[in-house]
Amino acid sequence: MARVGEETNVDTAQLDHLRELVATSCQILAQHGLVTGSTGHVSHRVPGTADILVRGRPHVDRGLRFAEPSSIIRVDPNARTVGDTNGVARVSEIYLHTEVYKRRPDVNAVIHAHPPGAVLCTINSVPLRPVFGGFNPGGAGMARAGVPTYERSITLQTIEETLPMLDAMGSSDVILLSRHGILVTGRSVEDVTSRAITLEILARMNWISTRQGDPGEILDVDKEEFDRRARTATEARSRGESRYAQLHPGAPAGDESRSNWPYLTALLETGAVYYDDIGFGIRL
Repeated sequence: MARVGEETNVDTAQLDHLRELVATSCQILAQHGLVTGSTGHVSHRVPGTADILVRGRPHVDRGLRFAEPSSIIRVDPNARTVGDTNGVARVSEIYLHTEVYKRRPDVNAVIHAHPPGAVLCTINSVPLRPVFGGFNPGGAGMARAGVPTYERSITLQTIEETLPMLDAMGSSDVILLSRHGILVTGRSVEDVTSRAITLEILARMNWISTRQGDPGEILDVDKEEFDRRARTATEARSRGESRYAQLHPGAPAGDESRSNWPYLTALLETGAVYYDDIGFGIRL
């Protein structure tokens, strides 16, 4: 492991690939309505170092929908930029990234976003319940596992402001930031992007369904089955197994999220706007 802030001989092609992935994730989040304008950011560890690659703020910022690899800068664990950033500034909430990586060695990618469905649920005290099942099994499982909430609504611009949020998050891969947004972690850019979208689908479905009264929840027998499947998947990942890896030889073990990535990137190429900002309707 390199010393803090030290430039390393990480393969340039590998860094370029990671910058491309992070920029693509930013574009996908914007297309799906999880971010607007220049708010929100995505990061990934720099392999073999303590540094990260994170979306910064260019001098002329066209927003995440048009994020480019050149806006992805390198930052060390003390939140200092590494190397020439070509005028791209560090984001003010950088500690949302650096402190997560210090605390969670299992995490390789982080997203902070401001999706309206999640924010509306925190404003109106709508809990994220398992109101659906097979419609989105990942979201149903997420609801069953529980989504923690951090009650402060300020932007978290210091280590002291960030650490209590991480305490509230614990070992979860997701947390709602009350009246603010979300923080999501994952094993890869593909993984964390899919998880962030799933969290927002869960939030939007809960928000929309509660407008007509209490939507209820899925049957207890189905809750038990989702719990059983989650345990089975966790055990398989611990053994380095996954159904996705079986179907796609050579894929990283346990990274089923990559099965969504071709769809997300293909949709991105169409230029379609998947969600509107208020009504959550699909406009293709």
